[in-house]
Amino acid sequence: MGSETEKPRILIAEDHPMISIMLSDMIGQLISNSEVIVVNSVEKATEVRIQPDVVIADLDLPDSKGSGTINAFAQMFPDCPRLICSGVLDTQLAEQAERAGYLFVNKAASYHELLQSIQSLLIAAGVVDALPQAAEKTINEFHSNICAPGSEKPLTWKQVEIMRKTAEGLSAKEVAREMDISPDTVRGHIKEIFLRLGAKNKGQAVEIFIRAERKARLLDS
Repeated sequence: MGSETEKPRILIAEDHPMISIMLSDMIGQLISNSEVIVVNSVEKATEVRIQPDVVIADLDLPDSKGSGTINAFAQMFPDCPRLICSGVLDTQLAEQAERAGYLFVNKAASYHELLQSIQSLLIAAGVVDALPQAAEKTINEFHSNICAPGSEKPLTWKQVEIMRKTAEGLSAKEVAREMDISPDTVRGHIKEIFLRLGAKNKGQAVEIFIRAERKARLLDS
């Protein structure tokens, strides 16, 4: 890094809004002050005029697939650490990515594994220090103890805050205004909340959330 005050720049190439939000949130847990640039294609990545410190890319983008994506980002950003975060289950592509100097993690990995992969990437770039205990502490702080019955994935604290405001009757725009984030970010979180709670609509999500939060409070008391 050029100076202590310079923000680390992280480029995320991902066309799924929920995944890019999740990755951005993970980065936020590991770095208190960073500049995250999100693009949804290789073409958009070519328009980035600044050199990122790290690159996180999906293999399957609208204008590039598999080997093409691996080669494109290796050529565009040869000197910075790169991570492929992909749902494509292909051992040969994973090996090709690693031969090209990428770290590789599957999107279906646990939150802990995803966070550790991103931490390893940031360590390789010299952006964060190798502090496993601190990383573990971050994981524990990031997740709440509010979890739907039968689910292994608790809500994050940000998702809890969104659900509390949603349960009060606030719209996505009103929640966004109070939390100083964009409505699209709120909607992305709500979609992920539906998945974690096993809910089909907002009313059902609120009902499940209220029960889960009540249970968590009883366990804590």
